[in-house]
Amino acid sequence: MKREKRVLLAADHSQIYYEICGTGFPLFLLHGNSGSGKYFEKQLPEFSQHFKVITVDSRGHGRSTNQSTTLSFNQMAEDLHLIMKQEDIRQADFVGFSDGANVAMVFTKKYPKAVHRLVLNAGNTTVSGVKLFFRGLTELEYLLVRLAAVISETAKRYLPVIQLMRKDIDVSTTDLSQFRAKTLVIVGKYDVIKRAHSMYLAKNIPKASFVLVPRQGHSFARKNPELFNQEVLSFLLEK
Repeated sequence: MKREKRVLLAADHSQIYYEICGTGFPLFLLHGNSGSGKYFEKQLPEFSQHFKVITVDSRGHGRSTNQSTTLSFNQMAEDLHLIMKQEDIRQADFVGFSDGANVAMVFTKKYPKAVHRLVLNAGNTTVSGVKLFFRGLTELEYLLVRLAAVISETAKRYLPVIQLMRKDIDVSTTDLSQFRAKTLVIVGKYDVIKRAHSMYLAKNIPKASFVLVPRQGHSFARKNPELFNQEVLSFLLEK
């Protein structure tokens, strides 16, 4: 499986790293908070048989840098748009996990015509969509990293990444109702995202379907890739 390594040089001199493998219709894979494109290692062999797969390290994550003083889903969505322009891609499918699903929703709001099909795995438009216990863990992690950032450059760079999980993503119910891409909202039964919130997304996106996967948690694409790949490919390849 040949992979082409590419870099987008953004206007602020941030370098956005991405890889391309396979041929066919473009498919973007978007990872979660503090992760990288490597999250989808167990998806690539199968997905690349059907699609031209682009795995992106989001701004400030993995091998991508962030030269801006801020970090937001809006910036990440704009990076995706610029990658599409660089690769001469007018429309693509998007599979987003966790924060990657949030990037995909912000992108769809900004560039609806660029989205053919959309898979949202464990995304949330509001912080309240996350279960209370896990919100508490995020706040604790933020506090500890903020303290460490006084003496550690690594912690200082990581702080904006954690901040992403502490803010709503600026995609409203009205915004969701204007999505036109056929959408799959898929979530594990034991995910950190409230089931009611995942159902809210599916209810308000006009062409959305909802799949609740038994016995699976937040990272089920990695822990049960066979099942995840089957569900996602069934949706993406549906005529």
